[in-house]
Amino acid sequence: MPRRFPFILAALISLVLVPFFPGISCAEPGYSFDPARAPSSPDYSLPTSWAVLPVEPLSYPVDIFFAHPTTYKGDENWNQSLEGESADPKVRGVMESQAGVFSTSACLYAPYYRQANLAVLHTPEESPARKSLDVAYSDVEAAFDAYMTYWNKGRPFILAGHSQGSEHLLHLMERRFGDAELRKKLVAAYIVGWSVTKDDLARYPFLEIAERPDQTGGIVSYNTQGPNPGYSIVREGAVGVNPLTMTITGEVADADRNLGAVFFTDKGVLEIPRYTGGQTVGGAFVIPTPSNIDDLDAVQIREFYHPYDYTFFYRNLQQNAELRTRTYLESHGKKY
Repeated sequence: MPRRFPFILAALISLVLVPFFPGISCAEPGYSFDPARAPSSPDYSLPTSWAVLPVEPLSYPVDIFFAHPTTYKGDENWNQSLEGESADPKVRGVMESQAGVFSTSACLYAPYYRQANLAVLHTPEESPARKSLDVAYSDVEAAFDAYMTYWNKGRPFILAGHSQGSEHLLHLMERRFGDAELRKKLVAAYIVGWSVTKDDLARYPFLEIAERPDQTGGIVSYNTQGPNPGYSIVREGAVGVNPLTMTITGEVADADRNLGAVFFTDKGVLEIPRYTGGQTVGGAFVIPTPSNIDDLDAVQIREFYHPYDYTFFYRNLQQNAELRTRTYLESHGKKY
């Protein structure tokens, strides 16, 4: 593999997809957060409010609702406008590099939303700017409601996201999935790049971590890092799933269990089987130093692999989504 291989994925995310990333500088908007100055809210009955909608006839009997990670660090607003989202190649890029994991399992619904500016994640918890996360969440919830109203039609679905998107999806599950009928439709929730904690599970007992590869209705959550990261976003009390074994034990999974990392490059797709092993430690998924570490431009802090949460385990996630989908459909007397 050539040195300094130009990874498109790294270019997309090294500066913008990493919340709580202290090594990245970003300019704050030149005014205090004011909800009246937020961009106009989307109308999710319109196709233009969606990054991806499936085409008819639908390819699969299962859907996926995907919330993309942070891609915005502009200084013009605390939330990105839909015009900005739709013109942003980084948003389009993650539809392949992350949501593409589920392209062999489900029909993709991925909304644009007024994502919170990366800058807000460098502000104190008591800062008014944190309200921009509420604006972003309100869009994700509204998009999910529109999906249920216009497109779901009783179909089972997967929830999936990364980083800020996963945070919003966990909030959505906490607020809405106390509804047993809604939970019956859930194949799985891939809350990747965000932590689900023991306190979360105790506070919302209808949420459950997926402890087996074929378990349906549960949450798959993990954050990738080395044994001594220069920074960690793992929340205290996190319950992490091993993306290679899809269990929550602390067993070591050898690299032989890794079906393939997938990098999207400017020269095409680069696939590396048996890329890395790892184990769950303290809610984090801990891996050794990747063999191509010098080529991973998005790694700007020691052993902090958050941008590659999907990339490193792409084929395992793909196979697991297929397994959970097949298990769900068979248990409901439906064809896969």
